[in-house]
Amino acid sequence: MNLSYKEKTLIASIITTIIFFGSYLYIGFKNLTNWSTKFGELFALIILFIVFEIIIKSALKLGDKLSIEDERDKLIELTSYKYSYWTLTAAIWFVIFQLLLNTPFSKFFNTPQGLFYSLVLFVILAELISFISQLYLSLKGK
Repeated sequence: MNLSYKEKTLIASIITTIIFFGSYLYIGFKNLTNWSTKFGELFALIILFIVFEIIIKSALKLGDKLSIEDERDKLIELTSYKYSYWTLTAAIWFVIFQLLLNTPFSKFFNTPQGLFYSLVLFVILAELISFISQLYLSLKGK
């Protein structure tokens, strides 16, 4: 299968997002009771993620000379952002109703760390849905 530059970068973004933020959230949720939220670690992770994405996209760009964006690519991007927006909106409403109804899955999710990690999880999930839907719609259009 011959993938375009955009499709290769989407696959790379999906993999790096899962590896970087998946490990961060796994450790965070695993140690929710006795591990305080360290914003410096999250900030360093985001900086490292951005640098890693730049390196990957630069390496992929060297192999692909032609990458012209047309109206179809812009429409695919808008559609994927719409899916991402609805996912994030539904997740935030889920957190709000969970707090209002006082029916948490666990008593630890009502802690500030639990809410923080839940919201970070939902933001990352929305971003992954954006990447996956862009990839799906791009491959479907071929």
